Amino acid sequence: MSRTTAAAVCLIFSVGFTAPAASTADPSSPPPGGSSVTLADLLSAPVPALCQHDPGNLVNGILPQQDSHRGPVMIAKRSGQPETPYKIAFGSLTGGDNVDAAMVTDCGAGGVPWSETVQLYTAGPTRLGGVDLGDITHSREVVTDLSISDGLAHVTWLANAPGDAECCPSIAMAGDLRWDGLTVSIQNVRRLN
Repeated sequence: MSRTTAAAVCLIFSVGFTAPAASTADPSSPPPGGSSVTLADLLSAPVPALCQHDPGNLVNGILPQQDSHRGPVMIAKRSGQPETPYKIAFGSLTGGDNVDAAMVTDCGAGGVPWSETVQLYTAGPTRLGGVDLGDITHSREVVTDLSISDGLAHVTWLANAPGDAECCPSIAMAGDLRWDGLTVSIQNVRRLN
C-alpha cells in the first residue's frame, strides 16, 4: 500500500463511524405486547470478561475500574456524532414486538487497545451473548456500522491488512450476528474490499 493510500485510509478511519439506519433510535417505552431495552439500560448493562477485565456491570457506560486490571471497558463511541454518541443499534433480535439492542464495546489494558466486540441484549437488560471480532479476523478490529433488521445484528468493521499500521486498518469486513434462543453466533462473514 502506498503512503498516500495509507494516509487516506487513516483519514477515513479517523473521521469516524457511519450512522446506521433508523435502528439507532432509542425506544423510550416498551412497544405494546413486547419488551424493550433502552439506552439507559445499556449504560448499566452487564458485560462479560473483556481484555483481561473481570465481568461486571457498566456505570454510565463504563465498567468501574478494577484494582487488578488497568485500562477501560466501555460502550464504544462514534467520532463526530454527538447526537448519537454510542455504537449501538435497536431492533428485534428475539422476535415479536420486542426491541432488543446490539452494543459495541471498546476496551484496553493499560494503553493497549483491543478488538471491539459486539454484545446483544434483550430487556432487563439481559445479555444474550456476543462476538469478539478479534476472534474472526485476528487484528485490532474497529466497528464502522451496526444495524438490526430481519432478526439479525448486521456489523461492518475494519481489520488490519499485513502491511497496515495498527492505527489504520484497511480491510472492510461484514457479518451478521444471530441469537438462536441459546447462543449468539456470527455468520455470513465476508470481505467487502
